[in-house]
Amino acid sequence: MKIAWVVRPTEGGILRHLKHLLTGLSSEYQISIIGPPSLQDNFSDQQFFPLPFNDGIHPLQDMRAIWRLSRLLRQQKPDLLHIHGLKAVMIAAPAARLGNCSKLVFTAHNNLPLPNSRWYKVSRSIVNRYLLSSLQRIITVSAGVRSEIIKMVPEHRVITIYNGVNCPNYPSDAFSAARQRMKLSETAIVIGVVARLIPEKGLYTLLEAASILKNIMPELKFVIVGDGPERKSLEKYRDALELQSIVCFLGYQEDVPQLMAGWNLFVLPSLNEGFSLSVLEAMAARLPVVVTDLPCMREMIVEGKGGIFVPPKDSPSLAAAILRIIKDQEKAKMMGDYNYFRVLNDFSVDKMVDGTRYVYNELLKKEY
Repeated sequence: MKIAWVVRPTEGGILRHLKHLLTGLSSEYQISIIGPPSLQDNFSDQQFFPLPFNDGIHPLQDMRAIWRLSRLLRQQKPDLLHIHGLKAVMIAAPAARLGNCSKLVFTAHNNLPLPNSRWYKVSRSIVNRYLLSSLQRIITVSAGVRSEIIKMVPEHRVITIYNGVNCPNYPSDAFSAARQRMKLSETAIVIGVVARLIPEKGLYTLLEAASILKNIMPELKFVIVGDGPERKSLEKYRDALELQSIVCFLGYQEDVPQLMAGWNLFVLPSLNEGFSLSVLEAMAARLPVVVTDLPCMREMIVEGKGGIFVPPKDSPSLAAAILRIIKDQEKAKMMGDYNYFRVLNDFSVDKMVDGTRYVYNELLKKEY
């Protein structure tokens, strides 16, 4: 069976999610990928069709993308179209109608844009009236995302399939290798973050927490993995807080779990999340976590057993939670072990692949 994926501009967690799915499904289905040319190098072993489009609303570019995609769908005749991301739906749903493709699956990786944004108002209106009505199945990555989607479409068309990750088997020298790669001593206490550098990730709050902790625990080091439009602004804020000696930006890294082998604690102070793959990766790496108190985080983490929740935009609370875990290494180890087994039992790649396979096979058997 031929399945085409339409993927919005992406990096980080969603990209890793797609690669996990490909590994699990490519032997059963003929999967091709349609997306921005910048993604092509990430899928060198897969049939890839470049389709230029960007996040946000760009009427002329978007109309061209819809037309090009509709022609491609008529040529390729996929049995099913799997769409990843809200912007991809805005391109793929109308293109599928023009291209005679009737079996559509959409994975909602994130919540809708924040309610106070102009993009939210426009997208909510378009999504409500047109786009989601053309989809046969919608996969949500968390119950929180599902609760938003079922306000717009019948509940029976929506299924929650949690993101999954593999639990790494670290060699005996993994800790030392990670510390050498980060150019940090083995006695440093390393707080790690993996996130796209955008305002929603709350990284200014993290820098403020680091400033609070700088004089309390001088041996603390903060490692931020990821890239994005806020990087220069975040680095400037770090410098203004005089944190150059303890906060390091590593940019995008391909093998995040190998770096996590050298961390003591994972932190993610997001303002908004769908279902964070980086948190799952930290849990799989046996790390305790400190995260903001969001609905999706409570689906992943058991408070007190795997980590601590803090309010968004609250740097003193974030600093206190970091300090609390770092000062109790026995408790930190228990939290990390608890997180590892939680991922193993509830958030495996196999479960994610099995759920997606079920959706594919269900739709492929039906006529629309």
